[in-house]
Amino acid sequence: MPKFVVRVELRRASSENYEELHEKMQRRGFNREIVGQDGKRYRLPDAEYVTEKDGSAYGIREEVRAIADSVVETNFVLVTQAGEMSWFLDQT
Repeated sequence: MPKFVVRVELRRASSENYEELHEKMQRRGFNREIVGQDGKRYRLPDAEYVTEKDGSAYGIREEVRAIADSVVETNFVLVTQAGEMSWFLDQT
């Protein structure tokens, strides 16, 4: 299954809006942590998610946009289909 990295920005949003977004994204299989080859978990930057699911970047974008729209009216969404990934992040 393809991996996707997703970034969401909610405009004029409160911390409660972001908590709602995180909960809704998690229920749909979007994670705020990434697991390395070492089996350790790493925390992604705020409002960034990873998922593995069938579909295209466009399809994932539409799914995420619907979730973000249910939280606040104005938002921005960026979806990238990932091949090889490398990072320097805080371990959870």
